[in-house]
Amino acid sequence: MKLATGVFDVWAFRRDTDAIRFLLLYTSQTKADRHFNGARYWQIPSNFVRDNETIEDAIIRRLGEFGLTAATIWAGEHAYVIYNRRFREMQLVGVYAAESRDTEIQLEPEEHSDYGWYTMDECLERVRYRGLKEGLQSVHDYVTGIPEPAEELCLYRSSE
Repeated sequence: MKLATGVFDVWAFRRDTDAIRFLLLYTSQTKADRHFNGARYWQIPSNFVRDNETIEDAIIRRLGEFGLTAATIWAGEHAYVIYNRRFREMQLVGVYAAESRDTEIQLEPEEHSDYGWYTMDECLERVRYRGLKEGLQSVHDYVTGIPEPAEELCLYRSSE
């Protein structure tokens, strides 16, 4: 069995007047039936970095598939290992955060049936997996939960 290392999670977030909210996606029944014995769950945008692609470009590409534009991209200072039954491989998943000012997103019906923007506590109530929970905690501790994140963690800043 191989270990895939070009895998990433991105906690897309926005700053509302009352709270920081993170994007969660709810798996479609089609995806659940095809890959997860019918189990549906909340997840975040994730994907693989393509050959000759930077992590920043991969995150911008992935968020663009949902109609989101990244204002900033941050290193989340966290990674975790999982067995991904969909791809039948072990994966080392790097965690990142991306701020967006967008509120509406576009879903691919084969993959996701619903979405929402939730506070950190609301996300922790919804996600099941330890890697997601720990990744969110790291993003909170290093990027969204402090007044001024360490500038060296900022990987990308939009010129707009």
